[in-house]
Amino acid sequence: MTPIQLATLIGNVLTQIDSKLADPQFLSSDPNWQTLFALRKHLDDLQRSLIKANIAERDPSYPGLTKKIADASAEIKAIIKNADQVNRLIKDVSEVAGLVDQVLKLIP
Repeated sequence: MTPIQLATLIGNVLTQIDSKLADPQFLSSDPNWQTLFALRKHLDDLQRSLIKANIAERDPSYPGLTKKIADASAEIKAIIKNADQVNRLIKDVSEVAGLVDQVLKLIP
């Protein structure tokens, strides 16, 4: 996965999070809404850093990290519509953010 593909995948995750945050049944007064919003902001900041960065795609860790991010993104897409799984959604978004942090550490 190229850095551009990774940034696009993160953009798709952000769009999915935005759709969950806009759900009228998921109230902004809910602490989980606040947590998810904060994670969304963090992931958006990471995406901006990723776009600015010159990532070492040849680093041996890069393919494995991007595969994990893609897998977590697929999980997010699968659970985003289920209001009962907000805690799992928060966990998965946290995982994506943590993995993107690891990718950014690959900057030479």
